[in-house]
Amino acid sequence: MDFGLLEPTETGLRKSILDATEEYRRFLLRNAVHDYGTQGQGQSHKLYLPGYVLLADGDIRPARASLYRPDTKMGDPRIWFSRIHQYCKPRDILVSLWVEGSLWVLNATRVSFSRAARSVPAYRKLLNPLTSSRESIFEELLEKLRELSARGPIPAYKTADTGGGHLLETELGIRQNSSRDPDYKGIELKSTRAPKLARSNLFVKVPDWELSQVVDAKDMLREFGYRREGPRRLYCTISATAWNPQGLRFEVDEQKDLLHVVSRRSDIPKPETWRLQGLRETLASKHADTFWVTGESYFEGNVEFIHFQHVTQTSKPIVQQLSPLLQSGAITMDHMLSSRGDRGPEFKVHKKHIKELFPKPIYHDLTSC
Repeated sequence: MDFGLLEPTETGLRKSILDATEEYRRFLLRNAVHDYGTQGQGQSHKLYLPGYVLLADGDIRPARASLYRPDTKMGDPRIWFSRIHQYCKPRDILVSLWVEGSLWVLNATRVSFSRAARSVPAYRKLLNPLTSSRESIFEELLEKLRELSARGPIPAYKTADTGGGHLLETELGIRQNSSRDPDYKGIELKSTRAPKLARSNLFVKVPDWELSQVVDAKDMLREFGYRREGPRRLYCTISATAWNPQGLRFEVDEQKDLLHVVSRRSDIPKPETWRLQGLRETLASKHADTFWVTGESYFEGNVEFIHFQHVTQTSKPIVQQLSPLLQSGAITMDHMLSSRGDRGPEFKVHKKHIKELFPKPIYHDLTSC
């Protein structure tokens, strides 16, 4: 089930403005609804689409959608649903669906969709066709993974930390690309070796450079990198609980809803900054449905063999947990910067805290018949 997320602010509701974030724009593009990149600025270029709000009791309210880029500023993409301020509060998480030529809005903060789909006819009618298709994709992928597991240990093509993921995607016929969309028909795939790695990858997200004190990744490397037997690099883990050897750590600003990398240097005290809302949206979009595949690993000479044996299936992360888990050090970020390239800031979660981020995980033993 594909969806887009919107998180209204108090100011936005007062001014009748919702930011069409990058993740939301990609949702519209995936469903061939609208491309802000080709839209001109101003009222004359505004696009109107039929829209509806589905309330908790099953009542359906018309809410025409307006998609536009204002004349002011840089024409930042906006969207608004008529009278939406009557049906939500600031910081509610709104789920947007594209169904039969209309945009639907459901309030995930106020409604349990699984419960509503069982007890409220309007939710059942809207969601069941979408979820039944989703369940069939789960079974399809699980069958492929069982067949892969039945082959036993498979030699890896790479021996780096990313070797397991590369092997899994290659054997499933998934082409390697730089897309940030989920890997398999809307399902994100994550592979780890057991028990080698204590953390699992969540997503890659570059800082909001316009809020940061360094201008880009090259500037970050220049200011905080080091040279050790090769090119200049910045390979490090950043956590909120301790300074790392480069004098960097996380700091969460709850009041401004920002995440900073702070340093011990007085001239660059906050080199990198992210909007927490942007991180929450990336988490929700990337991990709407995720299969965390675990494989047993061993070496024969210089060749690594991986036997994929278990899957933890998760859906719909609790995005409000992102900030507390960052503050506690359960979620960290790895920099892999060098003069040869940048793998992007990679946010990771300690495996023992996955349950706090993803409710009710489902475990599958791929080795059982």
